Amino acid sequence: MKSLNLVLAKIAPPGSDRRMILRVLRESATSPRTLVQRLNPTNFSYWLRYRNHRFDCPVCGRADRPLYDFPNLWLRRSHKIGVLRETLQCRGCFASLRERSLALALLKYLNGRWSLNLKSIAELAQRGLGGLRMLDSDNFSEISRLLRGSPGFARCSYLPEHPWGAELQPGYFNIDLQKISFADESFDIVLTSDVMEHVRDCDAAHAEIFRVLRPGGAYVFNVPFEQTSAEDIQLVDTKTEKDIFLVPPQFHGDPLTGGILAYRVFGRELILKLERLGFIVEFLRIDQPSSLVIDGDVFIARKP
Repeated sequence: MKSLNLVLAKIAPPGSDRRMILRVLRESATSPRTLVQRLNPTNFSYWLRYRNHRFDCPVCGRADRPLYDFPNLWLRRSHKIGVLRETLQCRGCFASLRERSLALALLKYLNGRWSLNLKSIAELAQRGLGGLRMLDSDNFSEISRLLRGSPGFARCSYLPEHPWGAELQPGYFNIDLQKISFADESFDIVLTSDVMEHVRDCDAAHAEIFRVLRPGGAYVFNVPFEQTSAEDIQLVDTKTEKDIFLVPPQFHGDPLTGGILAYRVFGRELILKLERLGFIVEFLRIDQPSSLVIDGDVFIARKP
């Protein structure tokens, strides 16, 4: 097995187009119907359009060309997720367009607060958080990997089999966002990336985030967002203890479980609810070719 992995690494190195194509074929082998939904003229046209586009990654700082992983177009559209949002990955850190959007929003907030011009999360990791405290709900992202170990940085996961609030590793906590196990005004920044659509009671979670933020702090996040819809698009009725599916269950990829249920796609109602809690909400639609972010969507909700 070790020799096979060495041969594979030589023929198709990590971060190469060859490795990406092998991954697509391997994943499609378990469900052959998805092959045509991935290897099709639309995806090939996107691949041709962006394969030689050089950009500077605002996560790791690397300058390179992107990886396009030929996403399942039918799945993207049925889940109301933009085709490019989860792809065009950095070859160095594999941050997707969505993750780069989040990084740009976080840097915008910190640069404004500090009057600096940090270009990447890697630069931020070298500088440190300067006395700020940050809670990141994604234990598996490159942003988390770069910042872990920095004084003031905490990361968390949702692991019902462990006691809530338990510190599983140094700086790594088991947290239910619907009832966060930290005191009031514990953090200057709370970071979530495509998490809130999977939280059954997102209103309770947002109230908890407001509670644990310090005045002047910010909740920086992205979610599947349908800007043309005044109301959230409910996929599951959660008014009773039992989930009632309003559409066929939609599961998104998850590094912990393999698939996690989506309860909603957010509409403009999200902004009104956050404002009622006391947040000052800024929605960013980012087009920044130098970072290869096209139609990136991200929120910065500040606590006065």
